[in-house]
Amino acid sequence: MTNLTVKNLSVEVYGRLRIIAAERGVSIEEAARQILDEVSRPSEKVGDVIVEYVQSLNAFLPEIKRSDEAPEPTDFS
Repeated sequence: MTNLTVKNLSVEVYGRLRIIAAERGVSIEEAARQILDEVSRPSEKVGDVIVEYVQSLNAFLPEIKRSDEAPEPTDFS
């Protein structure tokens, strides 16, 4: 484990963190660790969530090749 010191934390942020900790029933330090863990995880792609759900239903889902290329922007003019 490593340590992190946060300096110059505003009173407002500390107050919100204190409330979150109380709601979760944990210490402020633990609440900060939980929040940092939650926000630092890579976001799930909607397609991955749908695939996981359909697979949990044991439904047939054909294999679809994904592209990592960014889509072209739409021109509305």
